[in-house]
Formats: sequence, C-alpha cells, structure tokens
Amino acid sequence: MNKDRLEKLESVSKQLIWEFLLEDIKEIEDEFQLISIGWVKISSDISYLDVFVSSFKNSEKLTKTLAEYAPALTKKLHKNLSLRKLPKIRFRYDESWKISEWILNTINNL
Repeated sequence: MNKDRLEKLESVSKQLIWEFLLEDIKEIEDEFQLISIGWVKISSDISYLDVFVSSFKNSEKLTKTLAEYAPALTKKLHKNLSLRKLPKIRFRYDESWKISEWILNTINNL
C-alpha cells in the first residue's frame, strides 16, 4: 500500500478510535482520568495497527485495559473502513512526554 494511503488510513483510524474512547467506554474514565492518543501507526502490510496512548492515572494498566476493547473497536473500524484485511489492534504506552520533559529540564539547567 502506498505511503499516502497509509497516512490517510492512520488519520481516519485515529479519529475512529478517539470517537470510540469518548462514546463507548466512558466507564474507564474515572480509573484513568484523561486518556490521550499520541499517534497511530499502521504496518505497511496492514497487519497491525499500533495505537500509542497515555493517561494521567494508572498508566501501567492502561494498555491492558484498552486491549480488552480491541474486538469491539475492530468491529467499529470494519464498519467504517473498506479494507479487505483488518489490522490487529495493539495498544502501546506513549512515553514521548518523558523525553520532552527531559529535554526541557536539560535546557532549563543550562
């Protein structure tokens, strides 16, 4: 699949996942407070859809909890996207904020 199509698919997938989090799984809102989707990455053969997430509370449990909702999310993607092959959804914890914080602290200490 070409790069432009993959980028479009990532963008649409991120939007659908975000809508799913807002509408369908409000019951985990109290446990994690605010959930953020950093980015979405689809493998070039569309086998995997990696969703990078973070939260303010209970971050160590976030990816496991969201993985329980992967089958329902896959159904939503299937309903809204016309793909012959559906990717397996994997949730990954986004640690990029730690790097940003380290860079900011390093600059401030100069």
